[in-house]
Amino acid sequence: MSRVISVGTAELPYEFRQSELKSFAQILLSRYGQTPGRMLDVFDSSLIESRGFVHPREWFESGKSFKERSESYLSGALSLSRSAIRDCLDKYGGDTGDFDHIIYVSSTGVSTPTIDALLLNELKLDNHIRRTPIWGLGCAGGAVGLSRALEYTKAYPGSAALLIATEICSLAFHGEDYSKSNLVSLALFSDGAAAVIVAGKENRLYGLPGISLLDTLSTTYYDSLDVMGWEIVNDGFKAIFSKDIPAIVRDRVRVNIEELISNHGIAINDLKHYVVHPGGPKVLSEYERSLGLEEGAFVHSRKVLKEHGNMSSPTVLYVLKEFMEREPGGKGEYGIISALGPGFSSELLLFRTE
Repeated sequence: MSRVISVGTAELPYEFRQSELKSFAQILLSRYGQTPGRMLDVFDSSLIESRGFVHPREWFESGKSFKERSESYLSGALSLSRSAIRDCLDKYGGDTGDFDHIIYVSSTGVSTPTIDALLLNELKLDNHIRRTPIWGLGCAGGAVGLSRALEYTKAYPGSAALLIATEICSLAFHGEDYSKSNLVSLALFSDGAAAVIVAGKENRLYGLPGISLLDTLSTTYYDSLDVMGWEIVNDGFKAIFSKDIPAIVRDRVRVNIEELISNHGIAINDLKHYVVHPGGPKVLSEYERSLGLEEGAFVHSRKVLKEHGNMSSPTVLYVLKEFMEREPGGKGEYGIISALGPGFSSELLLFRTE
C-alpha cells in the first residue's frame, strides 16, 4: 500500500473560450473553401467552456513542419512540467529531494534525451535518481503512471516517486485538414501537465494526508487497435478516435471494475468515489449508466472537462486533484481511478480515503 501525498497542475500561458475556438475553426474552414454546416456542432455539445494552450492563436494560423512541432513540444513540455512540479511540491511544503524516482508520461511529442532527463539537469536533481519515461499511452497515461508509481513504492517502501504527465495535444491540430477527426480534435483537446507524489509506507512523507492506493488492473482489449491512437503524417501526428468508445465503456468498464474490487471483497455499491478521465460527455454518461449512477454524478470529471477540456494523460490527475482538495470523503471509503487509452486499453486503480 502506498499513498498519494500531493497533486499539482500547470499554469497555461494562453486560455481560450470554447466559443472563440469554434469561430476560429469556422474561419479556417472558410479559408479552405469548406462549408462547416453541422461539423461545428461538436464545439457546442462538448460541455467545454474553456481550454489552455502553450501557444497563442496566431501560431495555429499557418502550417508547421514536424521539426517545428517537435521544437514546440520540447519547450512546452519542459515549461508545463516545471510548473506542475512546483505546484505539487508547494502544496505540502516539499522540495526536489523528496523523491528518488521520476516516472514521466507523454504521447504528444518525442525527445531523446527524454524530458525527465532535461528536468533533472534544469532542477539539479540527484544525479542518481531513477528515471522511467513512458510513451504512447494516450489518455490512459496518467492512470498507468500512478500504477507504476504504486508498484515501485510497494517494492521499495522507503521510497517516493514523482509522476509527471505532460501533453501538448494542440500539436496534433492541422489547420489545412478539414476532416471530422481533426475538427473533433480541435473541439476537445488541449494542453496540460500534472505532477503527483506517491510515497511508500516506510517513507517519511507517508504520514501526510492523502489517499491510499491499494491495487491496480490493466486491461487491453483484443481486436481494438484502431479505436484510438496516432496517424503519422508528413508534418506530425494526427488523432485517431472511434465513435465506438462510448459503447466499449458501456459494455466492458463495469466488468473490469468488478474484477478488480472482487479480489478485495468489495462490491460496486461499496464504492463511494470515482475519479474518471473525462474523455467527453458521451463517455462520462456511459460510465455513469453502466455503474447505475445518476447522469451528472461525476462532478469532478465534468468540472475538469468544462474548465480544461481533454488534455489526454494528465486529465485524470486533474480530476484526482479536484477530488483530494474538495471531497476527501470519510475515513476508509473506497474509490476507483479510471482512464481509457490506445490499445484499446483500460487502467484502473482501487484507492481508500484516509
